[in-house]
Amino acid sequence: MENKKIVLVKPQCSVEIRSQFMTRFGEQCEFIFQDSEHENAIEMAEIIIGEPEEAELRMAEKLRWLQLTWAGADKYTKIKNFPQKVALTNASGAFGKIIAEYAIGGIIALYRSFPVYWNHKQKHIWKKSDSADTLYGKNVLILGTGDIGKNLAHRIKAFETHVTGIKRTKTFDYAEPMQDFDQIYDLSELDQQLTEADIVIGCLPGTPETKGLLNYERLHSMKKKAVLVNVGRGSLIPMDDLARVLMEGHLQGAVLDVFEAEPLSEKSPLWNMENVLLTPHIAGPSFGGNTKVEKQIWDICMENLERYLNGQKLRNIVQLDIGY
Repeated sequence: MENKKIVLVKPQCSVEIRSQFMTRFGEQCEFIFQDSEHENAIEMAEIIIGEPEEAELRMAEKLRWLQLTWAGADKYTKIKNFPQKVALTNASGAFGKIIAEYAIGGIIALYRSFPVYWNHKQKHIWKKSDSADTLYGKNVLILGTGDIGKNLAHRIKAFETHVTGIKRTKTFDYAEPMQDFDQIYDLSELDQQLTEADIVIGCLPGTPETKGLLNYERLHSMKKKAVLVNVGRGSLIPMDDLARVLMEGHLQGAVLDVFEAEPLSEKSPLWNMENVLLTPHIAGPSFGGNTKVEKQIWDICMENLERYLNGQKLRNIVQLDIGY
């Protein structure tokens, strides 16, 4: 028992998942589940699965590896003195498919006036909308070519679109499958590509470099009938700038799941715009939201735990200096 690694599992997990942890790793690990009454769990843990608060991290003197169940890691990359001895990994790979479906569903909903028809249904109005657009042939610009971006490109390409990707840096790993993008550029090409896109989808990580990237000037440079989607980080788009552009009659509409400040202020004019779809950060549901996504999260956690115990390189290592 003395040589076992202490693993604190913070998210609620089913009896089945607990059994899997114990069956696969019980000989090498002692598991402490968050709902168990175990004193000093944070102080004892060498490994934490989940999302501890910053104050808890300061108490975790034995911690060597933090495995997040989120894809976004900016809560931790923003910490000024994140422990250097602690490896940080995320759950990238679990959310790309379902977030891609959300983004495409939102675009189609705007193109086919579903919000208008829903409103008509509530009022028992039988009336055709004047607008019916199609994804076919559209120029799609995807900001971010990670898990979400690649899943989006793969799925939206099936609608016979032209797909362009924007990477944050100029470095390209040609071993990565990027076949669903027609072109990939770095951020230096963003301004030019924005002017040519019919659909712009934001799925960049939250970093100082991406904060406020789609400001008023860039939003206004987009086509008047372009559709904007944000499923990455709310910091990408200043909400006041977006509201101003939309109130000026620019852009066909927006699909927004993330915001600068959450929840979105009740005073925001975005609430009352018929061409804006708003959801409360649910594009990538995790625990309690979707069983398939939940399974993928646990699969990533368990694969990484096996790697850690075998001294192998971990998946999804977050680089604190660049923020993802």
